[in-house]
Amino acid sequence: MTVERRASRIRQDKGAGPRQPRPPRGQSVRAHRRGVSAALTERLRGPLEELYREFDYGARVERDAIRFPLHYPDPRDREIVALLTACLAYGRVDLFSAQLHGVLGVMASPYAFVREFDPERQRDVFRDFIYRFNRPRDIVAFCVATRDILLRHGTLEQCFLAGDPDPAGPITAALERFARTFLDADLLPVFPHGRLSRGYRHLFPLPSAGGPCKRLHLFLRWMVRREKPDFGLWTAVAPARLLMPIDTHVENMSRAIGLTRRRSRNWRMAEEITARLAEIDPTDPVKFDFALCHKRMSGDCLDRRDAVVCAPCGLRGVCRHWARGRTTPA
Repeated sequence: MTVERRASRIRQDKGAGPRQPRPPRGQSVRAHRRGVSAALTERLRGPLEELYREFDYGARVERDAIRFPLHYPDPRDREIVALLTACLAYGRVDLFSAQLHGVLGVMASPYAFVREFDPERQRDVFRDFIYRFNRPRDIVAFCVATRDILLRHGTLEQCFLAGDPDPAGPITAALERFARTFLDADLLPVFPHGRLSRGYRHLFPLPSAGGPCKRLHLFLRWMVRREKPDFGLWTAVAPARLLMPIDTHVENMSRAIGLTRRRSRNWRMAEEITARLAEIDPTDPVKFDFALCHKRMSGDCLDRRDAVVCAPCGLRGVCRHWARGRTTPA
């Protein structure tokens, strides 16, 4: 094996993908990259559209966090349950579902419960709640902040729109202001020294910190998209503005099919993957999120080449693992 081929193999193993060919003589690097991107888009369009169109959403919804808000037909309840669920959706669904069931179990109507929440009288209703970084006072703080937002704006959607400076522009500023509304709420009844807990701050990551903000993007996907499997209660926000919620499954799937070459899961990765998908569907780029995530979550993708598992996969023709000469024995 030559040195160049060995270096290429190492780069692919690290997830960087093969080295891009040099532009033909007389063509600028920028023009060449545009051509490569356009060619990749056309290769991905058919397989991704087929994946979205043919995916069995009904079989996977009950294994996804979206099942919690879907159980509430009242839009006012669903909005609050969706935000709380998304905030806690770090780690596997089966890990946080029991704790979330416990929280929701004390709320006959989540909207009415939060709207009338009294931290002095109801401080102990979540005393049994423990999930990783979060403790009972974090849920109490969530209820207090959400209560005050509902009293001020009426709905979470109106709160989001109040902080949206450019309804046709990027979602970044609006999401930053939305998260800060919860972080800047008057939470002295919960945190008497004025210092928010680590767990509560973890519920509302800020785009300005540079992280992927996967859980907030997941919440927006549920609330904004009007097509399966989402419920689209927020009609004033365009799906075209959304960014992909990047978890480990979407990250690995995206790298495998050439949507990103980045190695760090951050805001820039979310923007890059979304921009690539927007070349396929500019009006709804995040529609592929659920199917891509669950394809790997279900075991239909092992993030490596496997003759048996990969055989029925419609993405095999655009997968970097099948662009190599290695295979995993069946």
